Amino acid sequence: MRTKSFNLRLFLITLVAIGLLFWAGASVTHLDADITRYLPRNDPVLADAAEIFANHPIQDQLAVDIYCGDCSLSELAEYGERVQEEMEKSGLFRKVGFGEMGGLIPELIPHIAADLPALFTAEDLKNEVLPRLSQKRIDARFSEIRRQLSDLTGIGTARYISEDPLGLKDLVIARLIHLAPAADVSFYRGQMISQNGDHLLMTANPAESGTDTAFARKLSGWMKGLQADIGGEAEAKGDSVVLTPVGAYRAALDNETIARRDVGRAIIFATIGIALLLLLAFPRPWMGLLAFLPALAGTAAAFFVFALIYRSVSLMAIGFGGAIISITIDHGIAYLLFLDRSQETRGKEASREIRAVGLMAALTTMGAFSALYISDFPILEQLGLFTALGIGFSFLFVHSIFPRIFPVLPAAAPRSLPLQGIAQRLAGFGKKGALAALLLAAFLLLFAKPVFRVDLSAMNTVSQAAKEAEEKILSIWGGGMFEKVYLMTQGKSIEALQDRWDDLLLKIEAEKAAGRIASGFVPSMIFPGEQLREKNL
Repeated sequence: MRTKSFNLRLFLITLVAIGLLFWAGASVTHLDADITRYLPRNDPVLADAAEIFANHPIQDQLAVDIYCGDCSLSELAEYGERVQEEMEKSGLFRKVGFGEMGGLIPELIPHIAADLPALFTAEDLKNEVLPRLSQKRIDARFSEIRRQLSDLTGIGTARYISEDPLGLKDLVIARLIHLAPAADVSFYRGQMISQNGDHLLMTANPAESGTDTAFARKLSGWMKGLQADIGGEAEAKGDSVVLTPVGAYRAALDNETIARRDVGRAIIFATIGIALLLLLAFPRPWMGLLAFLPALAGTAAAFFVFALIYRSVSLMAIGFGGAIISITIDHGIAYLLFLDRSQETRGKEASREIRAVGLMAALTTMGAFSALYISDFPILEQLGLFTALGIGFSFLFVHSIFPRIFPVLPAAAPRSLPLQGIAQRLAGFGKKGALAALLLAAFLLLFAKPVFRVDLSAMNTVSQAAKEAEEKILSIWGGGMFEKVYLMTQGKSIEALQDRWDDLLLKIEAEKAAGRIASGFVPSMIFPGEQLREKNL
């Protein structure tokens, strides 16, 4: 090839520039795999959920199941204390275990014992207190009191026995069990133990958001190290201890890992497939591969500009946007097909030949995707803007850089083009071929049954290990751990909140009576407002 026909220096500069734009964009912005950050802002349901998440740590709560099949209860508790100690020292968690909640119970007991008349509704008196007033139940209660006072368990209880001889405060304290992460459990040495006594549950709240994949990656690595350390210590003692962690951090990390992997695979497979077709479509096979250049340049330039606009970018928007921008390979193919011909051609002439048709296609496509920017869905806003920028930059590349890389191209040597021959044979079937294609399409339409999923959890992609861990936790500790419903109330003062809690309690009690709610806890069960207090009294 003559030197003037191919500007090698500009071609190499272009490749370096594309790489630098990608690197600069990745350095400036953060690729975020958390889909929840890019949901509609003004949807009332999602807005309420975001506010609850901002004020309640439940979405980030981490649970660790500790299993020791051959351990005694005390040994299992020791391993639990060892895990809790390491988690507290790590600095990765704000709160670990149930110590804080357990410390509140002794402080609540005097308040409950002194305020018993205000803590029972008429329904409670009928269903819970009245049965305790039978002579048989009273005799059994006093027998229990005598037993307690005869051993160490009765130390310090004399005051409460005199104030509450029937033990009604225990009925009130039992309401707090609904705050526990799981039902049907027991506590031993401040640790939550499963019914069969071989599993211990440790809960914690991470110091940072579990959906932050950088923190999630750090937390995941630390948990694996903890499993290795505790497992090694247990093995030295002849025990076998298994830690099974679950939490939002695992889903966030899996989402990012799987999304990156899938996007990478899609790009690789699409590139290979298109490259094979291009090799069969051009007189000079290597010319066909250059059709990728405008799409790469457009994506790199759009990513760089995008990174200057947004500090955090959805990985899904970049992945899907990059796939859509790849359609601009058509601009490159059209340009190179006009350039790679059997006679000498000039780059500017090839650009002029396709500019009119290409301009209309580029503008309409850019306009369609730009319209997504006015939506209330941040991920669609980013997708639309990124795609529109990429298509625009790709079009500019074809008509400004390509003519300078290929000022003049000599005539191509004659060559049989397999793809062209296949296309001509398919077109040669005429009306019969068109009818056969229509019949085939109608037949395939019978099997087209798209299913539209509106469940956000269906957008999460988690690994098999994470699914198995969650199933294990559910089988041991019950579904209540992940299926509780939380209601957030707001008020200008504690008194205003108490009034709202009172109203909420009445509604929840009505739902329980109707069988729509199995159980629940409202602060008014312990701290009733003024109106409910008077009513109870």
